[in-house]
Amino acid sequence: MFPDSLRNAVPRIYEGKTYSAKEHYSDSSTYIFVPDYFNKTRPFQFVLWFHGWGNNIDSALAQYKLQQQFYAAHLNAIFIFPEGPKNSPDSYAGKFEKPDTFNFFMKDVNTFLLKEKIITKNIIPELIYAGHSGAYRAIAYLLLHSSFRCKAILLFDALYAEQEKFAMYLQQHSNCKMIDIYTDNGGTLQNSKNLAIDMLAWKWKFIDKEEEDCTANDLKNNRIIFLHSKKQHNDVVTSYNNFQRFLECLK
Repeated sequence: MFPDSLRNAVPRIYEGKTYSAKEHYSDSSTYIFVPDYFNKTRPFQFVLWFHGWGNNIDSALAQYKLQQQFYAAHLNAIFIFPEGPKNSPDSYAGKFEKPDTFNFFMKDVNTFLLKEKIITKNIIPELIYAGHSGAYRAIAYLLLHSSFRCKAILLFDALYAEQEKFAMYLQQHSNCKMIDIYTDNGGTLQNSKNLAIDMLAWKWKFIDKEEEDCTANDLKNNRIIFLHSKKQHNDVVTSYNNFQRFLECLK
């Protein structure tokens, strides 16, 4: 995602504070986790996580227990977490907003996994995009530009904008699943409700339930799912181990 020419030229300024490219937009790290039960001879997926405002790879992994939840889901998948705007209040996805850049990134990831003999075929599997809060923008642009098939979109209080990109992808890819969990005060409630209203008018099938009432069968058997959470914005990933149970429904 970074370094990126735009943030190098035009720094992020938010509430009077400048977030320099050197400190916040120069880290090209990617965290990759391969669980010990991963079976490269069976069908598998790549799960890509994107963090929100004010976070980084290390802080998000710890705060949201991402690796623990991913491992517990027991999905035959590899977890991939590229660094975003590091410790910055910014949803900008850098180079991932441009055509082809993400495709090259995924090919590099695949080359690395092949070299390490973690996988055996030079084929990009289905992708699962997941993220919290400001991650919506990166995911939306990947849906717009990526050449790879997306199996599921998991939005954790993240539907701040770009609804048309999510809706268009879902319309064009009938096998892609979406789970959108939203809160009262996280800033995503109205957008989630509006998108559900649109889908109702389009005669799309979906469910809209309270988080605590949503069962494993609900998650497994419905393609488009809106969940209202009474939790706080930063709690929706770990509440009910949501990241884990959302992944479990994709088996």
